[in-house]
Amino acid sequence: MANKVMFTTKSEKETMDFGRFLGRQAADGLFIALTGDLGAGKTHFVQGLAEGMGIHGVVGSPTFTIMNLYEDGALPLKHFDFYRLHSEDELWNIGWEEYGQGGVVVVEWADMFPSLIPDESIHIEIALSGETERCISVSWGPMAPEEVVKEIQNYAAGH
Repeated sequence: MANKVMFTTKSEKETMDFGRFLGRQAADGLFIALTGDLGAGKTHFVQGLAEGMGIHGVVGSPTFTIMNLYEDGALPLKHFDFYRLHSEDELWNIGWEEYGQGGVVVVEWADMFPSLIPDESIHIEIALSGETERCISVSWGPMAPEEVVKEIQNYAAGH
């Protein structure tokens, strides 16, 4: 990755706040690749993201369904979870080609199939750093959306 910022959140709410912030910056084609251990806060981040995008209702982890689609915001949110998958073929069989682009795509456990993650992705790693603290590392390459990257840099500078 060409660029990276890091900051710490001190509660579940602050992790969700970062998601809300990013959701307000979301534009069609935004792809977020999420990584982190079990219980690190990936789904809480996505819940905040959805709220920031104007999506209401329950946003849960798609661990057993592989993908949840939310269409009640200005943009559709496609929330994938690769955790239970064994091969890329499983994704292609459920429509990755169609669902893996357009709107806002968020993939939990994105590191399982790195070849499916596009160059324009924003990579977010959430790591446990205490009982309630999380270290959030955001990285991106040269193809990432410039407007979103600038907002993330501003956000991180304030935290």
